[in-house]
Amino acid sequence: MSNITFSLPIYWTKVYKTKPNKTTLVGTNWYRNAYFTDQNNFKQEFTELVLNQVGTSEALHKSFSMHYDLYYKSVACDPSNVIAMIEKVSLDALKHAGYIKDDNVRHHLSSSYNVVERDKENPRVIVTFIPKDLNEKPIEETKRTVHSN
Repeated sequence: MSNITFSLPIYWTKVYKTKPNKTTLVGTNWYRNAYFTDQNNFKQEFTELVLNQVGTSEALHKSFSMHYDLYYKSVACDPSNVIAMIEKVSLDALKHAGYIKDDNVRHHLSSSYNVVERDKENPRVIVTFIPKDLNEKPIEETKRTVHSN
C-alpha cells in the first residue's frame, strides 16, 4: 500500500461564449458566492483532473489521511480557504474512483498542509492520499461522557 500523489491548480477559469473568460482563486469564499452552475462545473472539471491522474481502484481503503503542499501565486492567498476547497473536490473524486468508501470521521483520520513557496507560473496544490491498512477497521464511534459541575 503506497501513497497516491496528484496535483491540482488553485485557479479555475470560467469560460464564457460572449465575453472574456474569468479566472478565480478557488476557495471557500469564492465557492460560497458562486452560482450553482459554476460550482457544479468547477467540481466536474477538478474531479476529471484527479481521475486523469489517479485512475480507478479496486482496493477500497477503510481509513486514510490527507496531506497538501501549497504553491501560491499571491501573498494574499488564504491557505486554509484554498485547501478546504481542494480537499472537498479531492475526496469526492477519490470516492468516485473507488479509493475510499466515504470521507466521514470513521474513515478520514486526519489532514495537514504546508505552505511550500511562491510559484507565480504554476500555483497549485500537491495532494497526497495516505491510505492505512486495507484490513484495518475504521474508527468506531465512541461514547462521550459529559461532566457537569
